[in-house]
Amino acid sequence: MVATGLSSAIGQALVARLGQHWTIVALGRTFPGDGVHWLPVDLRKPPAAWLSAVRERLVADYGHVEAFIHLAGVVYSDRTESTTLDEWESTMAVNLASGFHLGAMLSPLLSPGASVVLVGSVDARHASQDGPAAAYGAAKAGLFGLVRHWAAEWGERGIRVNGVAPGAILTGNGPADDKVRERLQSRISLGRLGYPEEVAAVIAFLLSPDASYVTGSWLSVDGGLNIRY
Repeated sequence: MVATGLSSAIGQALVARLGQHWTIVALGRTFPGDGVHWLPVDLRKPPAAWLSAVRERLVADYGHVEAFIHLAGVVYSDRTESTTLDEWESTMAVNLASGFHLGAMLSPLLSPGASVVLVGSVDARHASQDGPAAAYGAAKAGLFGLVRHWAAEWGERGIRVNGVAPGAILTGNGPADDKVRERLQSRISLGRLGYPEEVAAVIAFLLSPDASYVTGSWLSVDGGLNIRY
């Protein structure tokens, strides 16, 4: 399995859930901890700076790939007119462009029956009054398109491509303001924020044989936040 974003709270929950059953190759700037094979990569940089080296290592050390998870993300909570060019380019590079280039590079290495999971966000479909982030929403929305197109392109090879859209998850980066948090929870049908382990469980399902006939789909993991965001 090749994955990005494993240093995040959701990534750590995913490693804890899958580490005993998968060989995990982690791509990112930060060492995600024991139980994974880490390839240091700065996804903010142009793919010409790192993509070919990653491919060479994967071919030499593994030969084929059974799963690809793109979980990496960065968000700047700025209004559109306050978003700098550097923030825009970093947001697009980490959230969207690196996922596209990695998927294109990995495609020939994906085994028949492999599974691809792209992790988006509720912000791809809805705008929040508590955190203007148009660049982030646009980047995550792009992943929706990738899921559909890759599912169509690679389906004949038995490769499944799906997406997961987390809502308000207790990752340590949530709203610090109690009033904002209460207002957010009031919009969630289940009345609480989610846990990283709950997102990891859905990703694990999509990787498993239990999801053998699921492709081109997006699963919301948001407690019903999308119903009345």
